[in-house]
Amino acid sequence: MSKSNDPRSGYITLRFARTGTDAATLTDFLSELVRTDPRNALPEGDNIPIWDEPLVGVAAAGDPLFETLKKPQVVGPIHVNPDFWLPGAKSIISFFLPFSKELKESYDPKSPLPSLEWVSGRQNGEVFVNVVRRALARYIQKQGGQVVIPNLDVRYHAVNLLPNWSERHVGFIAGVGTFGLHCGLLTAKGTAGRLGSVVTDLEIMPTQRSYSDVYEYCLQHFDGSCGLCIQRCPVGAINTEGKDHRICMTNSANNVWPAFREWGYHSCGHCQTHLPCSDAIPDKILRKNGRSRRS
Repeated sequence: MSKSNDPRSGYITLRFARTGTDAATLTDFLSELVRTDPRNALPEGDNIPIWDEPLVGVAAAGDPLFETLKKPQVVGPIHVNPDFWLPGAKSIISFFLPFSKELKESYDPKSPLPSLEWVSGRQNGEVFVNVVRRALARYIQKQGGQVVIPNLDVRYHAVNLLPNWSERHVGFIAGVGTFGLHCGLLTAKGTAGRLGSVVTDLEIMPTQRSYSDVYEYCLQHFDGSCGLCIQRCPVGAINTEGKDHRICMTNSANNVWPAFREWGYHSCGHCQTHLPCSDAIPDKILRKNGRSRRS
C-alpha cells in the first residue's frame, strides 16, 4: 500500500519525518500539525484557520517554581506538582497557540461584542487544542516516554475558579511568557491564544526563561504607559490591580451568550485583542531588553 493511500498517513505522528524531544523539534512537529490538520478551521463562513503556528517551552519537573504556585497569592494550595500526574515525571512541555491573523482581524474594536469568528474560534478552537495535546502525547510515547495530559485527566478539577493545574502558570515556568494586567500570558506571539501542556518522564532540556519578573512583558507594569485592557473590558473586570474573573464571567453570561445563543457560543476576547500585546511583546520592552521581534 502506498503512503498516499495509507489511511494512517494522516496521523501527524506517523508522517512527521524527524525524531527528538528538544524544544525546536517539538515546535516543528506541532507547527506541521497546525498547518496541515483540517480540523484547524472555523466551521462557519470561509473556514478560516483558527490557530497560527505555536510556541513551545519545556520546564523541569523539579523546578522550584512549581512549589511557589501553591502559595495563596499565586494559584493556591490546590495546585499540584508534576509528579502528582506522573510519578517519576522529569519534564513538562508547554505550548501556546496564537489565534490566527484572520480571526483576530474579525474582531471589531468599536463593538461591545466579539465577532462570530472569535466566539466560534474560542469554542471550536478548544477542541483543536485537545487535538494538539493528544498528538504531542502520542509523539512523546513514540520517543519512548510515558506521558499524561493533566487538563484531560480525570483528576483535573477546579475549586472557586482555581485549577489544580494552571496552564498559564506552567507556561510561565516553561519560558513561554509572562503575565499581563489582564491575567493572560503574554508571549513572543502575543496574548491572544490558548495554552496546553503534557507531563512526561523523559528528561528534556528546559527552556531558558528570558525574563525574571512575573509581569515583565506587560507595558502597564513596565512603565504605567498602557492599561488599554482596562478600557477595553466592557464590564470593568480589570483595574490597575489586576482582573476579577467573576466580574469577567458576567459579560459572557449577560451579554455575549444572549447575542450568540443560536450558535451556542459565549466567550469574550476584548482583553486579548486590539492591544499593544495582542500579537507580540511590546516594542518598548524589547528595546529595553536589547532585543527585537526578529531576535
